[in-house]
Amino acid sequence: MKLAWRLLLLACAVWLCAPLLAAQQAARAPWTPRSIEAAGSLIVQEGGRLKPLSTLANFTLLRLSGRRSYTDAQGVRRGAVEFLLDVLYFPKQAAEAPVFLVNDSALLQTLELELPGKQKRDRYSFHELEPGLPRLFALAHDYGALDPKQRSSVQGELVLLAERVDAFLRLNRQESIALIPPDDGGSGEQAQTWLSPAFAFAALSRGETPSAARQRVFAALDAMANTRHEPRVFEARLEQLHEVLGGFAAVREASGSVELERFYYRINALGWSLGSFTIAFLVAAVGWIRPAWHWLHRSCVALCACGTLALVLAIVLRCLIRARPPVSTLYETVLFITAVGVIVALGLEWFNRQRLAASVAAFAGMLGLFIANGYETLDAKDTMPSLVAVLDTNFWLATHVTAITIGYSAGLLAALLGSVYVIAKALRLARVGPEQFRALGGMLYGVLCFGLIFSIVGTILGGIWANESWGRFWGWDPKENGALLIVISQLAILHGRLGGFLREAGVAVAAAAGGCVVAFSWWGVNLLGVGLHSYGFTSGIQSALSSYYGLQGGVVLLGLWAIRRDRRAARAVLAGPASGAAEPPRGRRAA
Repeated sequence: MKLAWRLLLLACAVWLCAPLLAAQQAARAPWTPRSIEAAGSLIVQEGGRLKPLSTLANFTLLRLSGRRSYTDAQGVRRGAVEFLLDVLYFPKQAAEAPVFLVNDSALLQTLELELPGKQKRDRYSFHELEPGLPRLFALAHDYGALDPKQRSSVQGELVLLAERVDAFLRLNRQESIALIPPDDGGSGEQAQTWLSPAFAFAALSRGETPSAARQRVFAALDAMANTRHEPRVFEARLEQLHEVLGGFAAVREASGSVELERFYYRINALGWSLGSFTIAFLVAAVGWIRPAWHWLHRSCVALCACGTLALVLAIVLRCLIRARPPVSTLYETVLFITAVGVIVALGLEWFNRQRLAASVAAFAGMLGLFIANGYETLDAKDTMPSLVAVLDTNFWLATHVTAITIGYSAGLLAALLGSVYVIAKALRLARVGPEQFRALGGMLYGVLCFGLIFSIVGTILGGIWANESWGRFWGWDPKENGALLIVISQLAILHGRLGGFLREAGVAVAAAAGGCVVAFSWWGVNLLGVGLHSYGFTSGIQSALSSYYGLQGGVVLLGLWAIRRDRRAARAVLAGPASGAAEPPRGRRAA
């Protein structure tokens, strides 16, 4: 209901903002590189944490457009900080930028808009959508009151578009840029609250008297607005704003982590890591076609090592920026699981030298970072947010969460190794002989044991944490049940191997099936919408999980078929000599 009332009020506010967007008719000069850099390094408070303005700009544009850059009306490619400056100081030009992503053109028919020349999935400008905004917010008010699971695809897309336009208008009104720090020496909530220009000037209009330090900030902001048409002068005024803000203790305290965050995004370690793993996977594929080219295998290992170093660097930087352990959000579990899986696979390659583990490492690294990139794009929110209260404890994040996530990684790596074993066995690949199958079986057994240890330790630590937080060790919560299922499934596989019920191929099939158990515990429980662990972004996860379940189910069926086929062939071989005279060949085999 809160969203519905907000959208209803916003429908009225659109008519107030439309004249403002149309008021700025003069074309602007391009922002100078120094202005873009200086604006991006401003410190703002958003989502309960301090961050550089460039981070806010990037995720805002990602939310609106699905990417971090856009092409303006003149066909020039521009970045997120430029877009934010346009929205603040040249709203007319910003209203012409096609930044609003619409995934289904049927939405335009619902809004009674006719915009020819557009594709089914395309981007639109605020100016193009403006005639349909009253209807958009009226419908979003109605659909926003529905449970998200009950909305149709068009209804869900309509609510999403309304939220995107809302974010654009709030940015234009300077409501979502809290860059005015709290006064030094404040106490309580005032000592932690940063103000946006809109709220600060509203307080002035109510007759509140700001401190002398904040008055200097207001003067600097006013000077920037008055010189927006003069790029070099605007750049100088922006530098003056930095000097004024530097006088606040809150800015000085946060400057170190903010600069480190800008460095993190500037070097794009995750992008380099993804590129390294992708090239490594391609090199590994060629290496299996040309096994005599030994330099391809060495190149694959070297590229995987480079990708792993870049990934570990990204994780370490995130820990330093937020001063917390490596795993605290669903997004960070993807990075950590990928890193652990690749490191373990490279360790297996070091001991076995069969090229199999190196290929698995390249594929796992590439797939994991593709998933992380897709998650970030779909969620379109800051990937280093403030934590919910129950998670805001570094001790348990460093122990329980890290241990259980290592268990997830080992379980998924075992599922991948088992899938490789099954596919190679079923297709009777000539490049994979008995020696490679034995090596795969040994690696699979070791990874299962490794995963079981961390799964058990992580589950027990989770119970202790639950006892401290909720007053009970075990409550049959879906997340707790998922962790227990992982332990039970891995124990069953290892006991089946120990008792002779599962042989090498059977263990591979069971490990492939175990990947579904891990995926359910990792992501699936969030889709249930119940329990104390149902937090985190889940939109679009159901289809991805269903695809994974279907894929692993196909691998299991393929493995069972291959085992049955091989047993029949073995029985036929054993029955042949015992039957005395050879039977005459039949059917096509007679030839």
